[in-house]
Amino acid sequence: MNRTRIQPPPNDWGRDRLTDFFDAYRSSQYATFASKRSEANDLIAIDGMFCKLLDGAINPRPLLPADFLFRAHAAFRAAAGAVMAGQVYETQALLRLCLEQGAYAHYIGDNQTRWEIWINRHEGGGSMKAARSAFTHKKVSGHIANANAKLGSSHTALCDRTIDYGAHPNERGASMNSMTRDNDDGGKHFEFIYLHGDGLMLEFGLKTAAQVGLWVLQIAAEIYPARMQELKLQHKIRDMAKRY
Repeated sequence: MNRTRIQPPPNDWGRDRLTDFFDAYRSSQYATFASKRSEANDLIAIDGMFCKLLDGAINPRPLLPADFLFRAHAAFRAAAGAVMAGQVYETQALLRLCLEQGAYAHYIGDNQTRWEIWINRHEGGGSMKAARSAFTHKKVSGHIANANAKLGSSHTALCDRTIDYGAHPNERGASMNSMTRDNDDGGKHFEFIYLHGDGLMLEFGLKTAAQVGLWVLQIAAEIYPARMQELKLQHKIRDMAKRY
């Protein structure tokens, strides 16, 4: 694989707070790669399994889930980049997106009726109502649980965790990403963490990202068992999942 060459920054880059933050973001990714090498290597391995599954796939059967799995992979990469930068809170929304894409891939499967309801969501004449009715969280998660109880349970747990810690603006996520200090004058000083350094929150984020990526790969194995077997991915996924 050709290494992407990093070009020198253009003039004025880093002279404002946004592009300076982008540099801090990249530096934090380097730091995580160096200090959390085992966890980073797992994310790299998960990405590699996505690539192996999706690259060069010709006329997959069923065809419909492939679109969702590509988007799940893209969401996983976005989440991996964010969490390695220490953006643990915001990573949760990306991981929730990754889960949803994988769940929809399984729920639609080769069901043409569900596909048509999904694709026609904005066509008017009750199509929006039909899509909302057909694609409730209960129906999608129930379909997974009926096919594989363990994956159904994991899906529920991971969805709940991402919602609690950042995919929705809930208390746990907010409290774990901010601090309050008492000032000498009796006032309060509030600190809001944009990029976590090494510590429990970074470890939590890296672990959750790996678990979500592995969950989607396991869902893909339910949809495409023959391709997974052909590529010899099932055992690799299963062995890594045991560590998480």
